[in-house]
Amino acid sequence: KHSGVLISPRPGVVRFSIRDETGRPVPSKLTIFKVDGQSDRNPDLGDGFIGGGPEAVVFAERGGGEVILPDGTYYAVATRGLEYEIDISEPFEVSPSQSPHLEMTVWRSVQSDGWVSADFHVHAAPSHDSGVALADRVRTMVCEGVEFFTSTDHDYLTDYAPTVELL
Repeated sequence: KHSGVLISPRPGVVRFSIRDETGRPVPSKLTIFKVDGQSDRNPDLGDGFIGGGPEAVVFAERGGGEVILPDGTYYAVATRGLEYEIDISEPFEVSPSQSPHLEMTVWRSVQSDGWVSADFHVHAAPSHDSGVALADRVRTMVCEGVEFFTSTDHDYLTDYAPTVELL
């Protein structure tokens, strides 16, 4: 009789904060890519598809957070919608003994006084073609700088007002 032990490598943790040009934490999105372009995500193991092949995408409604990643060399891209310039980090190493802290800045470069940023085609979990929970959909819109959005779920009339109130 054979016995075996499965050992999972210990991942590393990346902590990050994203601020605007005034130094204030802002809702934003952090996208992390492997430097070699080869994502460790595997749909056969339950990892969902993410367009563009990033290793991770984090919507940080309070401008910061952390991400658990396998060993490797990465770079990060911080975004805050169409009115802000992106910030791209220098490459950084992640391992159980290296837990980098990224300080990212997104600079507002478009003044939109008198205008509203909107998305008129948004799906969430009530729709058969989306697995995004209502609260997560609201968070994604806030982090992308969308000020108004319209639910277009298939076969459902979705009211986001209770979710917005709750958040």
